[in-house]
Amino acid sequence: MSTNGFYHISCFICSKVWDEKVNTTVCSCGGPLDIVYDYDQLAGLNTYLLRNAPPKVIKYLDFFPLKERKALVSLDEGATQLHKAENLGKRLSLPKLYIKNEGLNPTGAFKDRGSFVEINKAKELGFAKVCVASTGNMAASVAAYSAQAGLTCFVFVPENTPRGKLAQAISYGSHVIQVRGTYSDAYDLTMKVAAHYRYYLAGDYAFRGEGQKSLSYEVCEQLWFSPPDWVLVPAGMGTNLSYIWKGFKEYYRLGLIPKLPHMVAVQAEGSAPIVTAFEKRSKLVPVGKPQTVCSAIAVGNPIDAPKVFAALKESKGQAIAVSDDETLKAQQELAKLEALYVEPSSATVIAALKKLIKKGLIKESDTVVAVATGAGLKDPATTLKVIAEPPLIEPVLSEVERVMDSDFLSLRAGSVGEKEKLIFAKVPALRQVKEIIKKEFSLSLDDETVKIIRNVIAKFINIKGKKIVKADLQSIIETVIADERRQKTLEVVDFHIETFKKKKPMATVTVDIKGRKYTETSDGVGPVDAAIRAITAAIRKNDAVKFRLTDFAVEIPTTGSDATVEATMVLQDEHGTQVVEKGTSPDIIVASIEAYEKGYNELVYQRSKNGKDKK
Repeated sequence: MSTNGFYHISCFICSKVWDEKVNTTVCSCGGPLDIVYDYDQLAGLNTYLLRNAPPKVIKYLDFFPLKERKALVSLDEGATQLHKAENLGKRLSLPKLYIKNEGLNPTGAFKDRGSFVEINKAKELGFAKVCVASTGNMAASVAAYSAQAGLTCFVFVPENTPRGKLAQAISYGSHVIQVRGTYSDAYDLTMKVAAHYRYYLAGDYAFRGEGQKSLSYEVCEQLWFSPPDWVLVPAGMGTNLSYIWKGFKEYYRLGLIPKLPHMVAVQAEGSAPIVTAFEKRSKLVPVGKPQTVCSAIAVGNPIDAPKVFAALKESKGQAIAVSDDETLKAQQELAKLEALYVEPSSATVIAALKKLIKKGLIKESDTVVAVATGAGLKDPATTLKVIAEPPLIEPVLSEVERVMDSDFLSLRAGSVGEKEKLIFAKVPALRQVKEIIKKEFSLSLDDETVKIIRNVIAKFINIKGKKIVKADLQSIIETVIADERRQKTLEVVDFHIETFKKKKPMATVTVDIKGRKYTETSDGVGPVDAAIRAITAAIRKNDAVKFRLTDFAVEIPTTGSDATVEATMVLQDEHGTQVVEKGTSPDIIVASIEAYEKGYNELVYQRSKNGKDKK
């Protein structure tokens, strides 16, 4: 049993006291650890300073379990904006709605508050190396603070962690290792790594939580010490919500605020063990494989759930789960109405707010703070799933007119759930195509464009046997409108590809170049490579344009083995002219060849336009 002067560490469940030098995050009983303060000592704080000095995490050192206060590592975290949501508030009849924008922290997420305390504590305890499990935001934050502190950092993330978050953590110099499995798998492995190598175990634990409670202090001060009635927080591990509640309680205990708010834990429906247990008034049952676009809160077995349940009980709060579709719609709404672009996990609080208003729990007279935990650029790929691809045009006014006349900018993508919606099982009539496009995408197109779209649909259905779902139709529309319908220099007439288990694939391709047909055969490392090599050989023998493929990407917007593929290719000629073109098909080879063909034709057009063709 060990205490540390003005605080000690004990189990939240069984109250067993632990020595902070023991590198552990949970009690032997399995309960989460907590920092318990001698509040009689804290009662002697300079409350005048707290009331009048500007908000800043480092201002609250007396509330943190740090004994060493020299040479502290800080990235100037905290003091984030409490945004008055005027436009959204009007729409929801909620005039006192605020968004605590934690995306304004140094690494773009709320985790920096906790990393300030945690990494300084690791230094204080004499550790040179740190390891952490994360779904992305904490990886970046711990990596950044470790870099500033001169500590070596090892990060374990579950597979499919958003690329932006991985890139950020790697850029700070951390050693990132992806784990096949869920966050819980990465978390279990990281604990073993810490014990085996004697690294400091960072994460959603007691020291980190102490830093995150500084959000509560700031909210109180930004509202002139008149706390909100409701505080909505996205809940994954549960640490942030439970310590935000602890912060409010501490200010209340010190007499700095007159009342306490109701806390709301918000989770995604595909990973909602806290909400389920709260609603059923039962023990928490872990979610084995969380399924949600809200990667930052996709935690199936939250270690701080007992603290969350206590916070909800003490504050007479609520727990709400929201769907991915509701979340992504809320994300777009918040961006359009308030110019706040937050990551999907942050947008859950707006979706939950609507439900609480509808239930009559939140009244028009209430002051509400919704905590937006991270910036949208942390996970932009999710946003792109529900918006249309921007049109690509030549830099001339006539091209702008073409896009405007086509009404393309009115195109609206469907929700995540609607992407799989069946649109056409058989080839439709032209009138039917036009009506469906208007109904599903709010898009009015001219008859010539609709005819081309119908021809592509017919090719998908008759030749490839592919039923058209909403995501397919969106890809077709985007591709057709982006196509300038110029006369083709190159057209791939047909191809035949053979693949083998132990030999390179062979492709035979027939192309039409300026009205004459040519056939070439080539092998390649894969079927697409073989086809592209054969097409390139035909071009180089029969046309003058020198070019190369500089980039190639494939995206599959829907699920299933018959999903439509979007292939994007970047081609560049010897003069440095670069073009980007996309092909769409249920067949990855066809989509790739289509993108390559369009890319070459665009290069020829650009050369002609710029007078670079050989005379």
